[in-house]
Amino acid sequence: MPKVVLETDILSEHLKGHDQAVARRAATNAQQYKVFTFTSVIVHEIVFGLEFKNASAQLLKALAWLNRNEPVTPTAVDFVAEASIKAKARKQGVILELPDCLIAAVAIRLGIPFVTGNMNDIQAIQKTGAKLILENWRIS
Repeated sequence: MPKVVLETDILSEHLKGHDQAVARRAATNAQQYKVFTFTSVIVHEIVFGLEFKNASAQLLKALAWLNRNEPVTPTAVDFVAEASIKAKARKQGVILELPDCLIAAVAIRLGIPFVTGNMNDIQAIQKTGAKLILENWRIS
């Protein structure tokens, strides 16, 4: 299993522990790499969602987990790539959100797969010509 960058949906599933396919893949990843890789964009999404829900106990647990793992902060190069992906998708009639495009740009720069369960939006990123490798941990 190659090192991967997680998207918010898969990280959330892993933290909740409800999806057995995600749990198996996450366990394999943890055994091999000892840490999970994700972007600081995900930190924002997780904290925002839990703060919005007033889920303070879950927030403390999530922050502790995030601090034990490997966040990658997007660079200026990633923002340029994100803007290009987003513009190309818009020209194709698809509206993509900044977080998905930015996480994809980081994965492309690092040369590692992007793990998601949200295949429709992320496949739209591939249709822009971006050299994005996808994995879906929701499928065994």
